Amino acid sequence: MGDIVLKDVNKVYPGGIRAVSDFNLEIKDKEFMVIVGPSGCGKSTVLRMIAGLEEVTSGELYINGELVNQVLPKERDIAMVFQNYALYPHMTVYKNLAFALTLRKVPKDEIDRKVRETARILELEEVLDRKPKALSGGQKQRVALGRAMVRDPQAFLLDEPLSNLDAKLRASTRTEIIKLHNKLETTFVYVTHDQVEAMTMADRIVVMKDGYIHQVGNPQDLYEAPYNMFVAGFIGTPQMNFIPTRLKKDDTVYYLEIDESKIIISEERFSRDVLDSYLGKELVLGVRPEDIVEVLDHEERLDTLKAQVEVCEHMGSEIIVYIDYKGQNIIAKFDSDRKTSMKPNDEIRITFKPNRIHLFDKESEISLLANKANMEKEESY
Repeated sequence: MGDIVLKDVNKVYPGGIRAVSDFNLEIKDKEFMVIVGPSGCGKSTVLRMIAGLEEVTSGELYINGELVNQVLPKERDIAMVFQNYALYPHMTVYKNLAFALTLRKVPKDEIDRKVRETARILELEEVLDRKPKALSGGQKQRVALGRAMVRDPQAFLLDEPLSNLDAKLRASTRTEIIKLHNKLETTFVYVTHDQVEAMTMADRIVVMKDGYIHQVGNPQDLYEAPYNMFVAGFIGTPQMNFIPTRLKKDDTVYYLEIDESKIIISEERFSRDVLDSYLGKELVLGVRPEDIVEVLDHEERLDTLKAQVEVCEHMGSEIIVYIDYKGQNIIAKFDSDRKTSMKPNDEIRITFKPNRIHLFDKESEISLLANKANMEKEESY
């Protein structure tokens, strides 16, 4: 078992510097949980509190049902992997892997068995006699993982373990860590600032900002139904576009007014009660680059924005287009099989997939979809 529960956890440093506030999270046994957020949001502090490397200022931290606030790190049966690998440079890979077991006075034959089994799983058998300086970045990272594995801990804590690797190696090592999690069937808590890592690796994701949790959910939930503008802008590549708008109603049809354009709202997506409460008010329209549609020249439509192409990035299977709409920057993603070429300064007409748009309260920045969900929950009581 390796479940981890944090209840009303706070971390305040001397001088009143608050790093983590009102943190509540239940990490299930064998789950791959990723904590993601910008630098300084408190995600590494949470990890270090779980490991026992930082004291909990207030609140309760449970591992396997046991309150561990006052339990020493070495007694928590948790292994931590750091971004700088933390390998002993004067020791061979074999001795690095064996070090923790040697300290515990584990019999030599058992140490040898565990080290060689770990080396086999991580494909390190050929480098057991080498020292860290003779290893590649990916090999060093696997040795760091191996040092944690030989202890057979209840949970692995990984603090930005791929940040020192190049892009290609990061992608392949991501896959190796996922396979390792599946093989070991142990709880993984993984911290990163890279939302691509979070989306591709996690069972569930915790999105943090300024010490607070903004949303917890599986990757698809966070992508499809972000709770607020911060989560919406943080999850997805390129990030979501945000455009000022106003909600209006024409007879029975709800629409967004952007200058002279009218974007029809899907009532299946937003409830009438929520929409009625925002009639005439300013909102923020959120649309992902892949949900922007190019309108052909011969099409006469009221939901079209006329804009200008600034930059085109040809990515092979797709084109990322940076557009200027009256000073508003918009990023669109189109298939590369577009019939005619696109170049800077071209005029372009765009609209949005109506069943894919997001709307946010201008003041609170909370999604109207979240407001709809809250209303439905209240009605069910």
